[in-house]
Amino acid sequence: MGWPVQAHGHAAAQEGHQSAMNSARPKTSITEELKLVEEDLAQLRETASSLREQIGERADGPTDPEEHAAMIESAEEQEFLIEQLEARREELLAELGGRSSGAGENAGT
Repeated sequence: MGWPVQAHGHAAAQEGHQSAMNSARPKTSITEELKLVEEDLAQLRETASSLREQIGERADGPTDPEEHAAMIESAEEQEFLIEQLEARREELLAELGGRSSGAGENAGT
């Protein structure tokens, strides 16, 4: 599965993830990636929320079962990506020196 449009900024950072984990990275590099992750999380949460609202408002949403199923699948994919980015955020926070996971909790909400 590819990254959706909202997560393209982090996709580039994710590609370098494996090699970056094998060597010491400057704090600024980690902080920059963390910022990208936080931005992507905010966008994905907004998109997933919007999709869920549309699903709940059948009058404005799709009328046939195939479209409805596609919207549900899309919302679930967004939520899966959110989980992946939250895990990555935790890894980055740990890499920064074991900061509390609460440091980025309010940034996406």
